[in-house]
Amino acid sequence: MSKPARLVLIGVGAVVALLLIVAVSLPLFLNADSFRTKIESTLTQSLGRKVTIGKLSLSVWSGGLVADNTVIADDPTFSNQPFIQADSVTIKVELLPLIFDKKLVIQGFEMDSPKIQLLRAANGTWNYSTIGANSQQASQSAETKQAFPNLTVGEVEIKDGRITVGGPGAAGAGTTSRVYDKVDLNVKDFAFTKEFPFTASANLPAGGTVSLKGTAGPINQKDASATPFSGHLEGKHLDPLAAGFVDASDGISGTIDSLILDAMWNGTQMHVGKLLVDTPKLTIVSNNAPKKPKAANAEGASMLDNLSVDDAQVKNGTISLATAGHTGSAAVYSQVNAQITKATTKSSSPFTASAILPGGGSLSATGTAGPFNQQNNAGTPLDAQVTLKHFAIGSAGVLPPDAGIDGVADLQAKIQSNGQTLNANGTVQVAGIKLAKDGVPSSKPVQLQFTIVQNEQAMSGTVQQAVLTVGRAVVNLSGTYQTNGPTTALNLKIVGNSMPIDELEAFLPALGVHLPQGSRLQGGTLTTTLAVTGTTSNPVISGPVQVSNTQLAGFDLGSKLQALSTFTGGKIGSSTGPGTTIRSLSMNVQQSGGAIRTDKIALDVAGVGTATGAGAVSASGALNYNMILKLTGLTGGSGGSTQASTGGSAGLVGALSGFIPGGATGGAVGGIAGSALKNGIPVAIGGTTSNPTFTPNVASLATSVGAGLLNGKTQPTNGKKSTTTDQLGNALGGLLGKH
Repeated sequence: MSKPARLVLIGVGAVVALLLIVAVSLPLFLNADSFRTKIESTLTQSLGRKVTIGKLSLSVWSGGLVADNTVIADDPTFSNQPFIQADSVTIKVELLPLIFDKKLVIQGFEMDSPKIQLLRAANGTWNYSTIGANSQQASQSAETKQAFPNLTVGEVEIKDGRITVGGPGAAGAGTTSRVYDKVDLNVKDFAFTKEFPFTASANLPAGGTVSLKGTAGPINQKDASATPFSGHLEGKHLDPLAAGFVDASDGISGTIDSLILDAMWNGTQMHVGKLLVDTPKLTIVSNNAPKKPKAANAEGASMLDNLSVDDAQVKNGTISLATAGHTGSAAVYSQVNAQITKATTKSSSPFTASAILPGGGSLSATGTAGPFNQQNNAGTPLDAQVTLKHFAIGSAGVLPPDAGIDGVADLQAKIQSNGQTLNANGTVQVAGIKLAKDGVPSSKPVQLQFTIVQNEQAMSGTVQQAVLTVGRAVVNLSGTYQTNGPTTALNLKIVGNSMPIDELEAFLPALGVHLPQGSRLQGGTLTTTLAVTGTTSNPVISGPVQVSNTQLAGFDLGSKLQALSTFTGGKIGSSTGPGTTIRSLSMNVQQSGGAIRTDKIALDVAGVGTATGAGAVSASGALNYNMILKLTGLTGGSGGSTQASTGGSAGLVGALSGFIPGGATGGAVGGIAGSALKNGIPVAIGGTTSNPTFTPNVASLATSVGAGLLNGKTQPTNGKKSTTTDQLGNALGGLLGKH
């Protein structure tokens, strides 16, 4: 190495050594803590908040002063706890004026791991809104102007901070809070009086992250929350509930894979250039209760009051719908996509939406919405055309899971709302419809045309008109409903006049009506007026039903009543054959909880006779009926003009006499025959709807007639005493095959 080169290296080394000596020695000769009072006073005056600093020391390596345990007080109307507290703060200053002239020129601040507390009062104001409010440029002291030339700080930096956000909770629940950690903030050329650039990032509650880059300022010294800003925000793996983007009362939970937002706030208006919610996976739990308007001072309300959005999109979402108070799986809507453009709080905006429905169907909707009602989403006016294809009613989440209603529907509907009243009308085609818990999907499709008016605030509605068509059969439905919490109360009326049974036959199983196995209804008409009350999960259906001139094909009532054929000389079986012809049937029906109660039954069956009575069908299909049967043979045969040669009361007397020992008690036998002729034969119907059984009530017939005629008279039989009633009972038992 040449001598000049060695001299250069030696010189550079000497300078470096000198600088090291100065860096190490300066803190020994300069009492940095003497500046603490001046810095506290300067910052207090600039921020309008009490600032206290612990021990102050000089660090040449960091280019400034290091303050221990720095505290910025909160607005006393919010809290007595610190607004910001940092164990260590580096105050970057110009070293030469500080060392030689004892002048303090602050260039920036760097906080390591500060704890920041943001509080929101019940009236909607924030604790940071008063920062700088007591500081006016005209009143700045000479020291402050010297410390902050042109009232500017070159750089403010926060590293690894922790922000706790608190605010009023639900009624009676105190306050709610959420924590954002790993908070990093960098501000360049900060000033109260001009715009400055910034970058920020943080970890969100429940594991998400957010980053923000933009500009802010000048600071609004009357209300710092009204300070203008613009920026680009990106969030990853957000939990909107944990992050405070939605309220718990909204019933929304889940995550959003990605969120992008370009926004600008001028202090009075929020303008969103772009909002993209990408791949949200959210669950929405509806309690179906009337919506309570949000308070005008709700969090973010002031920004939303004058919101405008150029373009907002949801892409590739998955939305699960559930109802509060109900168990079971949620209804999952996948590939949810939606877009709204040119949205404001003062005008309507065009939108589109689409999704894959539970069970594989599809949804599409187009129309306009707005002005947006931030206090109550249901209060936002709407004009939309909705199309549903292959909509699985039972699994779509729009009805309680235990309602028992199912089917696959295609729907075309027009929905219009002015924010208070919603009008919906349209047409639905439903295949495999089921309208009862114990029902079976109908093999015949149905069509429904409807007009509904709903009060959006009260969650009550009126079915102005609904026409259900099953082939040529027409059913009209009207009434009201009221939703409250997880239940919807019903007050509906169903009317069907002279409906062709051939059209309804395949639809009856959907209503929970089960015919005997292997049978079907053919011909005739059905007329009914039913009231539907109760709730959607437990409806009560009641009213009169009349059936005329139909045949229950494949069901041989004669064989079921074979034990009574003796009364008519075998005429029952020969008259009914393989089918049962019902001239007329009327009854009052009440269905509740899957069970059916029928009263005031009046039945006329060709070749058999008439029957009256009442009974019930359990939810499992078990029958329990008590009927009075008047047989055709006992009442003069067909048309009442003739009797069978061995039928009628004479045939009955002869048959009974053959079962009574000694052929005695003819008067009693005649009495029984006369009673059967006049009052009918009691019959108990049991078994199930698919396999009913018919049993004559022998004891009732013998007791009601025989005991009344011959009470107390006895005759010896085989050395034993027997009452006439016993003899009559035995006779009837033998006649009806009970022995």
